[in-house]
Amino acid sequence: MSKNRYPLPDTPRPNAEVESPRPAYPFAHLRLDVHRVAVEMARRSRDLADRVPRGYRSFADQLLRSAGQAVLLIGEGANRYTAGQKRQRYTEARGECGEIASCLELLATLRLAPQVEADEIMHLAGRVAAMLTRLIQRHR
Repeated sequence: MSKNRYPLPDTPRPNAEVESPRPAYPFAHLRLDVHRVAVEMARRSRDLADRVPRGYRSFADQLLRSAGQAVLLIGEGANRYTAGQKRQRYTEARGECGEIASCLELLATLRLAPQVEADEIMHLAGRVAAMLTRLIQRHR
């Protein structure tokens, strides 16, 4: 049995009286699937970037910056109030996904990264971009 039976602080214990329901997640981006996929994309990008040889670190750095920016822009957009602000951040995050795809293509073409691994991350970037496209359309 784990130490913490109720990992979320706002999860009521069974049979406990609850005065007012509170959301399980205090920030909107934590409820979005696109955020979870983007974090996984950033993690895998980091794993790949760590193996890029010296002399080509600028490509790895750009990959990491773009992956990190995508995650941050999704978080920022989800927590904005107006539809226009949300749409702007999601559009920028979608652009970062395109930059990630371009960087991965370059790394694989120059044989600085395994093609299979680059394709897996590119697939995640495509999923993130597709989910962001839907969020952008929703906030028009």
